[in-house]
Parts: sequence; C-alpha cells; structure tokens
Amino acid sequence: MRILDAADVDQLIDDEMVLDAIRRLFSLPTGPEGIGLGRIDLTHPKGWLRSLPAFVAGEDLLGFKVLHRTSGVGMRYTIYVHRLSTGELIGVVDALEITNLRTGAVSALATDLLTPRNVGVAAIVGTGPVARGQLRALELVRPAAEVRVFARTPENRRAFVEDMSRFVSGILVDSPTLEDALQGAEMITLATKATAPVLLAEHLHPGVHVNSVGPASRDRVEVDPGIFDSFDRVVCDSASLVLDEAGDAYQAVSNHGFQPEHAEDLASLVAGITPGRKQPEEMTLFKSVGTGAQDLIVAAELLERAAAADLGTVVGDVNSIKPIAPGG
Repeated sequence: MRILDAADVDQLIDDEMVLDAIRRLFSLPTGPEGIGLGRIDLTHPKGWLRSLPAFVAGEDLLGFKVLHRTSGVGMRYTIYVHRLSTGELIGVVDALEITNLRTGAVSALATDLLTPRNVGVAAIVGTGPVARGQLRALELVRPAAEVRVFARTPENRRAFVEDMSRFVSGILVDSPTLEDALQGAEMITLATKATAPVLLAEHLHPGVHVNSVGPASRDRVEVDPGIFDSFDRVVCDSASLVLDEAGDAYQAVSNHGFQPEHAEDLASLVAGITPGRKQPEEMTLFKSVGTGAQDLIVAAELLERAAAADLGTVVGDVNSIKPIAPGG
C-alpha cells in the first residue's frame, strides 16, 4: 500500500494527465454495473465531514474521498483507493490538488463539447484554488484571447492575474466590477462560495456558455435559480446529484418550476447519445458538484505514476481480511 502526501502529488500531477483521466471516466459505461456513486454527510461539534464513496468497474477501482472541515482550522481531503476485484487497499492519497484540478478538468470536458471553437473573451468569477484549476484546464480546450477576472477583493484579483498569467496564452484582465467582467463574455466560469446569485438574467446573451462549480451544498447559490429555464441546455456531471445538492439547482426545481428531465448528464454527451452544442446562438450551462469516481480515477493514475517513479511511502497491508466462511 502506497501513501502519497501533498508534496508527492504536486510532483506527479499535471493538467493534461488529469483531463485525460476524466475524459476516460466519462467514456466508461455508467449504471449500477459500471459506475456507482454515493454521498454521506455528517455534522459534528467542530464542523462537518463528507464521504464520497464510488466504484469504477471498468478501471477495477473502489474507494472513497473524505473531506472534512474543522472550525478555525480548515479543510482536509484524502482519497482511499481499493481494487474492486480483490478489495485490497492500494493507496491513500492527499486530495487537495486533485480536487482543484479534477474539478477544472470536468468543466473543460463539458466546455469542449458545449462552447464554440474560438473564444475571444472569457470571464472567471472567483480567485481561489478551484478557480485556478478551472483556468488551467480551460486553457487546454478553449484558450481565450482575453480572460477577465473578478473577485470582490482587489488584492485577490491582482494576485490571481499575476500568478496565473503564465498558464494562459491570452491576457488576464483585472475587472473592477462583476458587470465589467461579464459584459459580452462568450464563456463564463463561476467558482465562488456565494450564498446569493452571482449570474443574473441580464448577464445572459445568445451563444454564451457558463460553467458553475461553486455550489456543492444547498446553502450555496451562484446562478439565479429563476433563470435555469433561460438556458437551452443544462448539463451536469451528475444530474441527480446536482439537482439535489447544488443550492441554485435545487431551488430552480423546488421553487421555480425547472423540470429535472431537462438536466442532462455529461456522460451522455461524451458517449454521443446526445449532441454537444447544436447552434451557435444556444445558451448553455454546465453544473458540477464532483463525485468520488472523479477523485478515484485521478488518484489511481497518480499511484501508478508513483510506483513507476518510486515515490511515496510504501507500507504493509493495513486492512486485514476476514475470510469468507465455507459456503458463505
């Protein structure tokens, strides 16, 4: 069993590898025999814990990510990777950077299918680690000539522009207001912790594509729940999870009449069951809350790279087995 800490992950991971792994995942058969997903939430006196169990049969993977927040301390992320066929634990991987980059890779995969080929002006709202992962991944599929950056804190905007300019071929622009950032943008990415809508009806125009990756709980809202029906397409990494967990999507269904059957799964687009962008003037929205399967496939790839490079810490079998009794 191999343990990869944050330094090991940083040494092994790269944007292209993560995107390739995510593209492979969404190309695999779905359903109860192909990919299984779950979610367990627990609050406790010092914060909360969430577990994302999953299996990916086509990759012989079983496991889960645990993320937990401790008040006054911060968040911790860990992925446990097992072999589906044997149950053995093959690795424990620090998941902070995996989370940032795989979230970006999923948006990039959707963007590649839903966004016009040439993007002149893009906008990104948010400047945290997830926003940085979004920018890096989107550069692989839709590099924009200009990317406008907005966050409420000017220092954060300036730091983002300075730090991230080396990852893009176009120019990063510090936008002083949300309206400056979004006006006429052909591709908009929202990566915030907003509890009130950021994207409103007046920000939409024919042909725009929006990625929204911030809300992963019902108290988070990025897109005005009342404008979901304004989009020609609403695509999700998992429609069932997004409509249940993302606050804006949940409210769109419960309070504004958005029909759940109008939300599509990204896997259907990747498989060609449903098309990507149909018309240049379509307005499209991609919503993502993340799944344990996304974490698993990236962590497993890193464990393979680590074994080849002899990185990480190798320990003995840490989960002993209780054999099945004869006839059991």
